[in-house]
Amino acid sequence: MNKVLHLGCRTTNIVEPAHGVLKIYLRSSVGDLASCWDEIDKMLAVQFGEIQGSVGRNKTVLEHKYKKIKMMRELEGYVSRRALKFIYDELKRSKTFNFGKEDCGCVQKTSYGLPCAGIIAMKSKQKLSLVLDDIYPHWKRLSVQGQEIDDDFSVMEDWNGIQERLKTSPYNMKLYIK
Repeated sequence: MNKVLHLGCRTTNIVEPAHGVLKIYLRSSVGDLASCWDEIDKMLAVQFGEIQGSVGRNKTVLEHKYKKIKMMRELEGYVSRRALKFIYDELKRSKTFNFGKEDCGCVQKTSYGLPCAGIIAMKSKQKLSLVLDDIYPHWKRLSVQGQEIDDDFSVMEDWNGIQERLKTSPYNMKLYIK
């Protein structure tokens, strides 16, 4: 487990939490396509807002304890707060004893793509700062970038097609559509 880059995702079933949230929004196992579509749209809008807020906090808010550490200054505003916490914990660990790379285990580097205590101790000894190249790209994504959407984009053609198929479907099939 600690020899593979997993970035903190240690489960093989990453869909379960998302499914749980979706079930809360849908509130019922029966519903038509339009009502389910509306609820899913609400859920995604809330999640997108939460992501934007988190990204904003990562860019603008730096905890006071990180400001004091000269080694971490170049990371300010460019690396997620969670990554900074991992690095900070490894920094504290690197000061507890003098160890070589073989004593470190490098779990932080191999599993999270972040500098481990061994790397931090070496850089500290050489009076070097941590730089963005020391950080795996996943931890540096502090923007929400989406694809451009055409002004002509619409799902109405698809929606009208679904409604037409429903109108021409046999009655006994309509009973099972909900």
